[in-house]
Amino acid sequence: METEQLTQQTQQTQQTQQTQPTLAIHIEGDKSGFVSKSAIDKFKTAIKSNPEYNLDELIGKYIKPEFQLVQTLKSNLEIKFNLTVKPVEKPEKAKPVMSEARQKLRDKLNEKQYMRTRTETKETKFTMGQEKSSEMINDVMKLIQAKRPLHRIIDITDDLNPETYVEYQKANYFTNIVMVAERKLSNESVFAPRSNSEKSNVMVMSQGSYRTFNYELANLVLDSVVEIIKNH
Repeated sequence: METEQLTQQTQQTQQTQQTQPTLAIHIEGDKSGFVSKSAIDKFKTAIKSNPEYNLDELIGKYIKPEFQLVQTLKSNLEIKFNLTVKPVEKPEKAKPVMSEARQKLRDKLNEKQYMRTRTETKETKFTMGQEKSSEMINDVMKLIQAKRPLHRIIDITDDLNPETYVEYQKANYFTNIVMVAERKLSNESVFAPRSNSEKSNVMVMSQGSYRTFNYELANLVLDSVVEIIKNH
């Protein structure tokens, strides 16, 4: 009786092993990325023998350094990998360094151009700006002035609306005047379509371009903001 039970258990175990699906390992891509031909079989064996395999460790052992292996699928029946050559990172081109003498010459020419532009420009409301500004706008104007010392920075907050926005931009397109405005209810129709966020409460305008940002981030975004301000 015991012998029959043992035989039945053995048969059941064999049947279970026969019906258990075999895990398939597929490697797509450039197989020359393996360190050797035998490494392919060793890699697959390592995957099948250890369900908790460390892929990074196996890559370091079986894959060439100039290749990258990515797991694209994992299930009870199959695991897929893709093997490709690592993309070559192109070194960034070094920006040409301007000599000190050349920089001084450029600054001098810019200053002369600025003085000529300022002298020839008839003073109007489009070039003067308003007399009083909030502390926030005064601070923004000082930050911009430090970055663009040859420009005039004016506040147009209280006069800004969709119509005057166009007029200011046209009037100062060929001048060294930078316009700044604080977001208010009176100029919301200008800010709303030009802002990605309701938190943007400052607008800088120069030569037909504009940038909006949140004052609290002024020190972080100022470099990108002043990019729109070009020297004539």
